[in-house]
Amino acid sequence: MTGRVLVSSWPDVAVAGGSIGGLTTAILLRDLGCEVDVYERSAAPLADRGAGIVVLPVTERLLELHGRNDDVMSLTWWKYVDASGEVLSADPDNFRFTSWTTIYQGLLGIFGDDHYHLGSELVDITPEPGSVEAALSGDRKVSADLLVCADGIQSTARNLLLPEVSPNYAGYVAWRGVTSEAVLSEEARRDLADSLIYQILDHSHILVYAIPGPNGSTSVGERSINFVWYRNYPEGESFDDIMTDVDGVRRPTTMPPGSIRQEHMERMRDTASRALAPTLAEVVLKADTTLIQAIFDLESDRMVFDRACLLGDAAFAVRPHVAAGQAKACADGWALADALQRAGGDVVAALGLWEQPQLELGRAVVGRSRDMGERVQIRGELIAGDPTWKFGLYGPHD
Repeated sequence: MTGRVLVSSWPDVAVAGGSIGGLTTAILLRDLGCEVDVYERSAAPLADRGAGIVVLPVTERLLELHGRNDDVMSLTWWKYVDASGEVLSADPDNFRFTSWTTIYQGLLGIFGDDHYHLGSELVDITPEPGSVEAALSGDRKVSADLLVCADGIQSTARNLLLPEVSPNYAGYVAWRGVTSEAVLSEEARRDLADSLIYQILDHSHILVYAIPGPNGSTSVGERSINFVWYRNYPEGESFDDIMTDVDGVRRPTTMPPGSIRQEHMERMRDTASRALAPTLAEVVLKADTTLIQAIFDLESDRMVFDRACLLGDAAFAVRPHVAAGQAKACADGWALADALQRAGGDVVAALGLWEQPQLELGRAVVGRSRDMGERVQIRGELIAGDPTWKFGLYGPHD
């Protein structure tokens, strides 16, 4: 943030959405001097969402500031292998990794529980003179100077403020899972000790890498191994089938662990046995938990609505190939804090400064992630060792 400006009264802020983007923004605005309350729709603390996270600099910056980056780990090698496990390409790299649970719990520990309200779903937004009112579940209402809507890809706020914008299915899903490193063979542990490993398949690809274990340990043998396997399911009957759970309920975006139908699990495991390199197949077949995340694009043409704003996935949903979804939400939070600082606490002026650069960033990262996904999943053009195929919010490595 820029040099501190003396402000007699910082705005009161309500944040709808208590995941990583909402918590990051809440911490940054509270550090600035704002009174901040976070309202999370879930009645219980949020559970693991997809396990592994690549920690880009904009995300780690806040953890470092508050001394909470001990559970972020580095891997030395970025490798591609073929179906036999032979290494096709190996490049030194320094990306940082953690688990979703580790970073969420770290941010919640920084923010604290006193102003973090579970079971508080946003249901309506009403602009008022000089403020904004948020209606919550349970017939509750809160008034604030600024409402930050960080309520995810299925954002209630976006549906209220920008109903014509909705997620577009990309044509494929990510099978995601976590395996205890301790149950893997010695050969698999050796392969994964210090490497992120990719395998490119026919209009498909998988990546596997280590993350902190359930107790936060980053010691070899005590970590978890995360896999993300992208597989195509055309929109329509195929997609509807894979997203229909064991109870016959059609899930909109995610199939949580335990909800995937047995026939789909069996087909996935059979394909893993036949098509994946031995180490990668072992990780998939020994997974403790498996979930499905449908892949979407989402682009909003506005982020500001008087004293309310959309942030993170509520405004732009980024395909995971750039590993920048969480980073984009964090960048929005950093930029909002900076804009409030520059505007001397004036909410309307700050949002005016903030919106256009974040729209431009959102369009750029969504476009890059879409191109990466279509290159490999639709056009089948990804080549092992491609130097442009790297994680990053602003570009490869950034």
